[in-house]
Amino acid sequence: MFVRAARHEDVPDIAHICATGWRDATADIVADENVEATVETRFETSRLEREVRRADDMHGWVVAVEDGRVVAAGGGGLTGTKSGEVFALHVRPDARGSGAGTALLRTITAQHVVGGAREQWASCLDGDEETLAFYRARGFDVTGQAQHDALPTESLQLVREI
Repeated sequence: MFVRAARHEDVPDIAHICATGWRDATADIVADENVEATVETRFETSRLEREVRRADDMHGWVVAVEDGRVVAAGGGGLTGTKSGEVFALHVRPDARGSGAGTALLRTITAQHVVGGAREQWASCLDGDEETLAFYRARGFDVTGQAQHDALPTESLQLVREI
């Protein structure tokens, strides 16, 4: 498995992986109609194509590829002079536990460090125990809660030093 910057031809895979991951993460937390509205907005193909095209070394989408197939997608960026944020990180269900998510996080973290970040932020829905466990196992701590920007629920705010 290797991680690389996302390309135009990866967009359908990114959209599928992220939509599936988002649906899994929100199951039993948020009503289906709210989930689908978010999927349609955030993981819509033309939006992802623009984001992949605008990417640079400090911002953008990266993918994990195994046996010629995109198995995970994630993205982040610098949000301040000393901080970065993981905006999205999703793994195909059949590739969970393979190290793909960790590999993506390492790459995003390296981008943040090169850009001058000393802390890294992420978030997950309150009640999404799988995602919370992933981030906690990699050194993130919960610092608080905030109203999710697109859903009628709370998000946990996570941070770690990098």
